[in-house]
Amino acid sequence: MKKILVLALALALALAGCGSDLPSSGGITDFGQYTKELTDEELKEAMKGANNDIENRPDENICYITITCNTALESGELSEAMLEILPENGVILENYEAKYEDGESVFDVIARAVRDNKIHMEYSGTKSVPYIEGVANLYEFDCGSLSGWMYRVNGWFPSFGMGQYKVERGDSIELIYTCDLGKDVGDNYMK
Repeated sequence: MKKILVLALALALALAGCGSDLPSSGGITDFGQYTKELTDEELKEAMKGANNDIENRPDENICYITITCNTALESGELSEAMLEILPENGVILENYEAKYEDGESVFDVIARAVRDNKIHMEYSGTKSVPYIEGVANLYEFDCGSLSGWMYRVNGWFPSFGMGQYKVERGDSIELIYTCDLGKDVGDNYMK
């Protein structure tokens, strides 16, 4: 039972987003229903909330990746050993310019960026619905029961797996550690 609760919370952290971007079909009642891939129609509906109106997108397939853990550093929950491992400013990777192929997902580019920059990342799940367990040795629940990793694209928290979000030229992709199920990093889904 504990494993199921941990998995449900983990999935919630990975998939939390704005309430208005939830797929309307299927009567979503909890995060457990996100363990399946969205259909093309559900994905199209969910993407209506995306901030994809970036002016002056680059001419080549480039996106920008940032990984931060400021809330973890400010939480007071980390051991001295963890505080020594993490960057003092909470920025693990800043505005990294990543090239990608057409059709690649946010997960694809994040996985490649951490590999290329020799940053530890551990994940579980499938390629289309991955769950980030830990980055730079900072794991889910290290800062309490509502803590873990979330992603944001162009300032928007999608409510579906990063494996289904297809990258577009110029996208600003952030992997952010939250200590309060997203509330402390600007995600208002759980309100």
